[in-house]
Amino acid sequence: MNKAGNFVPVIGKAASLAQGATPIIIRWDYNALADRDTLKGNPKVEVVVPKTGVVAGVYVQAISAFAPHPNAAKLWMEHLYSDEGQIAWLKGYCHPIRFNDLAKNKKIPADLLAKLPPAEAYEKAAFPTLDQQNAAKETITKQWDAVVGANVK
Repeated sequence: MNKAGNFVPVIGKAASLAQGATPIIIRWDYNALADRDTLKGNPKVEVVVPKTGVVAGVYVQAISAFAPHPNAAKLWMEHLYSDEGQIAWLKGYCHPIRFNDLAKNKKIPADLLAKLPPAEAYEKAAFPTLDQQNAAKETITKQWDAVVGANVK
């Protein structure tokens, strides 16, 4: 991107995209999709999921052994992983862990599915381990300027 003149060494946001200051922004899909909705077509925003190198992140939940009502917490967790709970996450553009299953079984409402990149884009998403994340962070931190040719501020 830098060699092609499309890299702007700043942290891009919806406002800088709208102003044309950052024509391309690399962000988590849920943020990009929300930005698209916020900008309401001014400018038109295209959210693209790469064909390779799709990285997924997970949010971890737990129930405390000291919870005053552990069974209530268990019911909440059960709801979060139900079809209804997973679709609730998806309404906020957060692709839930069961997304591929919901898409395959045609359980995602058509109007919601129409707002998302194609379901196939997420089929090969990789979930890096903490060790892999830490190794990547170290590599990026040490080599960013040399490889990209720009210092992001």
